[in-house]
Amino acid sequence: MLKKYAAVSVLACLLGAIPAIIVAQDAVAAKTLLTSVAKAMGAESLRTIQFSGMGSNSGIGQNINPKVAWPVVRVKTYIREMDFAATASHVQLVRVQGGTDQTQNEYISSDSPWDIQFEYWLSPFGFIKGAMANNASVKSETIAGSKYNVVTFTLQNKYKFVGFINDQNLVERIQTWIDNDVVGDMLVEAWYSQYKDFGGVKFPTMIVEKQAGFPVLILSVSDVKPNAAVNIQAPPAPAGTTTGTLSVQTEKVADGVFYLKGGTHHSVAVEFGDHIAVIEGPLNEQRSLAVIAEVKKLIPNTPIRYLVNTHHHFDHSGGLRTYVDEGATIVTHEINKEFYDKAFSAPRTLNPDRLARSQKKATVETVGDKKVLSDGTRTLELHLIKGNPHNDGILLAFLPKEKTLIEVDVYTPAAANAAAPPAAPAVNRNTTNLVENVERLKLDFEKILPLHGPGAVTRADLYAAIGKPVPDIMAILSAKPVQVVAASPGKQLLDTICTTCHNLNRVQAKHVNLADWQTIVERMKGKGAELSDDDTSTLLDYLVKTYGPDK
Repeated sequence: MLKKYAAVSVLACLLGAIPAIIVAQDAVAAKTLLTSVAKAMGAESLRTIQFSGMGSNSGIGQNINPKVAWPVVRVKTYIREMDFAATASHVQLVRVQGGTDQTQNEYISSDSPWDIQFEYWLSPFGFIKGAMANNASVKSETIAGSKYNVVTFTLQNKYKFVGFINDQNLVERIQTWIDNDVVGDMLVEAWYSQYKDFGGVKFPTMIVEKQAGFPVLILSVSDVKPNAAVNIQAPPAPAGTTTGTLSVQTEKVADGVFYLKGGTHHSVAVEFGDHIAVIEGPLNEQRSLAVIAEVKKLIPNTPIRYLVNTHHHFDHSGGLRTYVDEGATIVTHEINKEFYDKAFSAPRTLNPDRLARSQKKATVETVGDKKVLSDGTRTLELHLIKGNPHNDGILLAFLPKEKTLIEVDVYTPAAANAAAPPAAPAVNRNTTNLVENVERLKLDFEKILPLHGPGAVTRADLYAAIGKPVPDIMAILSAKPVQVVAASPGKQLLDTICTTCHNLNRVQAKHVNLADWQTIVERMKGKGAELSDDDTSTLLDYLVKTYGPDK
């Protein structure tokens, strides 16, 4: 009997040891593979690297509607230097937007916030060094007929990285997930291809990074300098960023109407008989909590029933979840419904917010062309700004009794003490479109509360911004309805599909015939532009009519 128990005990010990044995074997396999990868890529003696090129990048979460890619602009120069001993990186790029060069710098160090720092580890050599130092595991996978060694490791016991190593021992793709205020645990992927040898270091000459499935960087690398002399010194962080987010300055516009300013993004609270509507929940949970606390001071013992979301852009929707947790219904244009349904239910394991903890279900009400919120004494109108170049579903709010208009991103007045530009600025198409819409809707307003900018302005200020005299309001109210024409299907395809990888400058510079446009469009389809046969015909018809040889 004792022998039987002893045998069972030994067997249990052996079974218990198997997982540890497997882990140890896996660690050895991973180390062996990574050593081969480091040798193949020339990482063994790599201390620093500098590379440069050109391409395009995008504004995250700024697409014209939730179903199309984020807008891209041309990057005319891109230079990145990395110091692997210091876990440091510096990117300087020059992007062209609105015909103007814009220089941007991004610094990464070991104590940078994670939403910046992840980019260091997403690079091929950052990934290799991170995997070798953090107990990586490895397994084999076949994807689309190609075999890969898939290496996984975790940083800070939280952030997972997955790298796909091809049969040449080159890093072909890396995945990770970062926290996003709107979409939760957001997938980030980087593809590396067209490797070349630069002084014994294999480096990709084509880099594509995507976030939430949309391209954020497309880079053609032209030069690589292994072990270049680098000196990465980040400037001091700007002071007051957090203070600006949390600070709320209140201006009473009318009885029960409060303008809630602070930092870069503002909100408006409107009191009804037994509830409150807040217009705009921007940025993040911290900003929303600050605004909600101020609203409760101004209008005590009254629930926030509605949060009006002007449009889905991430800087204007990052605080919506806080209002859902507060019990508010989200009111937004119908084009955003599917997007928000997915976003509100997406996993949030990296940075659980209040809604993730409370698990309250979001209620979303939609606006078509118009929606009215009223309790019989106060009326708040919501209108679609039709034909707007900034966003297909952007709303304005209007308080008829108070003759007050509330808008964002379509007209942002300059600060009173702002220096005059050296030349007369071009008229903003969004502002012109706003004027067309308020005249079409026959809105009789005297005051505007912009949700960006220094503060309230007047109807006269709006017309001055487009260089027109203020028309008589009675003439507008008695005029025949104004038709705001939406963009044609061909123009919509050009603005959405064709801007996935580049801006429209290169399109607008061409004036060629149908055959040439067919060649260009087919080449773009070969590079991934998704166009059906019908869409291709529609786009070609628009291109020839708009950018033909005689145009």
